[in-house]
Amino acid sequence: MATANKTVWGIHTMDDPLFLNQNLIAIGWEEMGDLSVISASRDVYKEKYIATYPDAKKGSIPTSAGMLYRFVHEVREGDYVVFPSKFDRKINIGIVESAYFYDSTAAQYPNRRKVKWLKHLPRTAFSQGALHEVGSALSFFQVKNYADEYFKALDKDFKGNILEPDTDETVAQTADEIIEAN
Repeated sequence: MATANKTVWGIHTMDDPLFLNQNLIAIGWEEMGDLSVISASRDVYKEKYIATYPDAKKGSIPTSAGMLYRFVHEVREGDYVVFPSKFDRKINIGIVESAYFYDSTAAQYPNRRKVKWLKHLPRTAFSQGALHEVGSALSFFQVKNYADEYFKALDKDFKGNILEPDTDETVAQTADEIIEAN
């Protein structure tokens, strides 16, 4: 699998079925409208964000505007996306299949991209570090530290996470004690 020069993105939503049933990823900020009509400049995105949300906290402006900018201008077709679902507690991994598009008929999450979901794995298949990284407080973000772990999960022979040295070994010890008691 060619993953060189591919980015892994993480995303969260309050509407898991939207992502999984319609094969897409999406972000909200409905009041911003069609993000593709905003000039491809981070500063212009910040200006539009301030004009749209005049009561926004000063510290949240660059973060929110940056997420919007990245979703439209930095994500590429062929990049990967990791979506931790709250609905079924799985880690969903997909590949971005479309450019950004705006769905004016969507009541929520009108800013979208098509995705082909490749795998739906239990959270237990991943290291604690990988889970923490995709547990980001941001709605949309780049996965940097554990991107390789998500790429490995796409291999057909992927077996999941083996206990890491810093993992709580009492779980394995307790399991061994149960086996010995039987």
